[in-house]
Amino acid sequence: MAKEASDIILTDDNFTSIVKAVIWGRNVYDSIAKFLQFQLTVNAVAVTVTFIGACIIEVDTNIPRRTR
Repeated sequence: MAKEASDIILTDDNFTSIVKAVIWGRNVYDSIAKFLQFQLTVNAVAVTVTFIGACIIEVDTNIPRRTR
């Protein structure tokens, strides 16, 4: 029952296997955290640039349309 409930199953009793598994898990966690920080930064900059661009650019809506 314990094997089905566990996330990691060690195939030996070697302590270095446990250390490697912990290091691997921390590396995965750090990579996910870095990716999320990058994505949030890029999205925040994109929203800011879009908002500032929309505020700065003035669109003249009184331009008559060309008729054929």
